[in-house]
Amino acid sequence: MSRSIRIAQISDTHISPYGGFEKRLFEAALEKLRRLKPDVVIHCGDLTDNGLLPEYEMASEFLDSIKPSPLVVPGNHDERNYGSTLFREFVGPMDTQVRVGRLAIFLMNSPEPDRDEGRLGRRRLLMLENSFQDLVGEDVVKIVVFHHHLVPVPYSGREMNVLEDAGDVLEMVLRHRVDLVLMGHRHVRRALRIEDTVLVNAGTVSSIRTRGRLGNSFNLIEIEPGKLMRVFEANLTEGVERLLAEYPLRKQ
Repeated sequence: MSRSIRIAQISDTHISPYGGFEKRLFEAALEKLRRLKPDVVIHCGDLTDNGLLPEYEMASEFLDSIKPSPLVVPGNHDERNYGSTLFREFVGPMDTQVRVGRLAIFLMNSPEPDRDEGRLGRRRLLMLENSFQDLVGEDVVKIVVFHHHLVPVPYSGREMNVLEDAGDVLEMVLRHRVDLVLMGHRHVRRALRIEDTVLVNAGTVSSIRTRGRLGNSFNLIEIEPGKLMRVFEANLTEGVERLLAEYPLRKQ
């Protein structure tokens, strides 16, 4: 019997020595992660607040304290002020593929420098298309990660900054029956299934820019391959964990 897989999804830490970053909440998240012991930690972008060198230096120290070492995609804040070069230096490639056991994880760079809007573009779509073709017949869980939201997110205010090529991206992930798409950006936690694909947005771990009374949070996703997926919210403001959604899964 395949054992459950645990994925911790964090996002929008907005780490900065200049204000707006709640260190105590980040440390609370670290404590929960130690207790939950996920198989993989995925950060969905906006690691820093303005893409500045002191922010990346500070963020690098915080990332070192997360176990297992997180997989990180860039957010629009990370690419401000020529921050893309610092992301590559302190974090790693901005587009990459990682295998963690049965998980095939595709980390995509959706922002564009000094813009809040995002897009994947034809090159990344072609890269994903070819990669999905290579996985045909393999018993894997396909996960795509980028920062910008693919569909509008409730409770996040006036709609803006959805992926500019969201229609093309959504068509492709549904056609290839991607199991999970992980996103951040809007500081609101949310889970939604469209056909065979589950879309999950993470809230903000440690930014003061929360929405209403939703507070600061991250998500824990438990997958029983071919059976069930559960999405939990770990709310750091309230100090509670709650089930957001539960979905039966297709058999591989």
